[in-house]
Parts: sequence; C-alpha cells; structure tokens
Amino acid sequence: MNYTQLKQFIFSYFHSNLTDIARDIQAKNLPERAKSILINQAVERVKNDLGKILIVEYSHIDRSKLFMLLQYCYSVMSFEYRNVVWPYEYMAFSRRNGELWERFCKAAWDHSLLPNLYRISAPSFHEVRNSFRDRIINHTQGNQYQHHIVNDVDSVFELVGEINMVEDEMFNLNGRNYIIDFKSGFGSNEKGNTLRLIAVGRAYKHWDPNVNLLFLVRQNENNNYLETIRRNNIWEVHCGDAAYQKIDELTNAGICEIRREAIDFRNDLSPKFWSYLVNTNLADYLNW
Repeated sequence: MNYTQLKQFIFSYFHSNLTDIARDIQAKNLPERAKSILINQAVERVKNDLGKILIVEYSHIDRSKLFMLLQYCYSVMSFEYRNVVWPYEYMAFSRRNGELWERFCKAAWDHSLLPNLYRISAPSFHEVRNSFRDRIINHTQGNQYQHHIVNDVDSVFELVGEINMVEDEMFNLNGRNYIIDFKSGFGSNEKGNTLRLIAVGRAYKHWDPNVNLLFLVRQNENNNYLETIRRNNIWEVHCGDAAYQKIDELTNAGICEIRREAIDFRNDLSPKFWSYLVNTNLADYLNW
C-alpha cells in the first residue's frame, strides 16, 4: 500500500486543528514548560479525534497498521508543535524521542488481531518475594536451621528493597508470559539502568521460570552496558531491524511494513525544523 496520500490527510487534519492553538499558546505569558504541556495535550486530543475518523473512512485498511501509522504521524506532529512553543535542546529531545518511539512500538499491541494475545498486569514484588520465600521453605523442610535460613532470606530482601516490576509491555501469547523493555539507545551513563534491568529480570524469572524477557533497542550501535545485559542471558536482546521483526513475530501487526513504507521524518517534518535538528546534531535520533 502507498501510505503517502493517507499521511497527507492525517497531517492536514493535525495542522488544521493545531495551527491556531499553537499560535495562541505561543503568545501566552507562561513558562515554556507550561506551554509544552498545553501543546502536547492539544496534539493528543487531535490524535484521539482523528482515530475515530480513520476507523470509519479507512475501514478497509488493517486496523493495526492504520493505528501504527497514526501513531507515527502523531510523533511527527508532537515533535513539530512542541518545538514551536519551546525549541528542543539535547536532553529534552532525546527523552521525548524515546517516549514517542516506545509508544509507536506499543501501538502494535493496541490493535493486534491475534485472538490468543492479551496484556497482563505486572506482579507485585511482594508476590515475587513470597514465591521465592515459599520455595526456600519447601526446600528446607526438616532442616533444623530452617528458621534461621528463612530469616536470612528475609534480611536479604530487606536489603534489596522494593523492585518496581512494571515494564513497558507485558502480555500473554499462547499461554506464555512475555515482558518487554524498550530502549531508544544506550548512552554513557546507563549503569543504573543496566543493574535495575538485570535485577528485574531475575525477579521475573522467580515469578515465572518460563517467562520470556525481551529487550528491544532502537539503535543498532550501542555501548558495553548493552553487552553486559546480553552476556547476562536473562534478557533476549534485539536491536534495530531485529527489534521490529520480533514485534511483528509476536503481534502480526505489520510494524515492519509501516516502518519501511511510511516513516520518513526527513520529509514529513517541516524543512525549517529538520534544518534545526541537523544543525543541533539531533536528527540522528530520528533513525527509527
């Protein structure tokens, strides 16, 4: 399918509904952060309204692909209009790019037509701890030091503290649990994230030994922190093309087709904004 015409319809709808709003927000006597919140909320509202229209007018298009395309176009408009009211600097753009790329990937699950796929809730760490504790009790039945062993286990968990088990995508497919962590790319300060990811992975393996843990990374080129995760063998790591292929394997949503046929930040963003991104060395982030 040629997505060019459909993208232009989507972009025209966004522009017709956001141009005046952005101008009004820009003129307000507000801190830039407050302006960015207002414009982001406006772009979100337009996307939600447009989704209802697309379902009716383009009902012949696979719904998964239609909404992934909408999510990509929303990302373009979100970047564009946020920059109008508050020009991006490095950290803000990097963070926002990661958020929007993750949402684009997650759109593959939002409208997947697979009948045996459904999202699940994260277990509480309390549940994980109790499962581990129960196994220790079973393994030490009849041991005269059982009480001391269990107390030591409790002490270890107190030292570890509460681990947040919520991950970016959590679902069950064909009776098997899957947990996904999305990452746009690895910078030079990822040690804390790496250690947390390994800890969360181990906790999930205690919760369900058969769980499939997937770490999907946008960038192909990453640093040693990613290799640490790969060598740990708790998370199955996929980068770049392989990450998208894995998403399609799990959802059958067609994200590889949307990526190949529709993603074109260079031509979908305004020439002025693209030049700004190039001049500030931010354009490479948009290698989706």
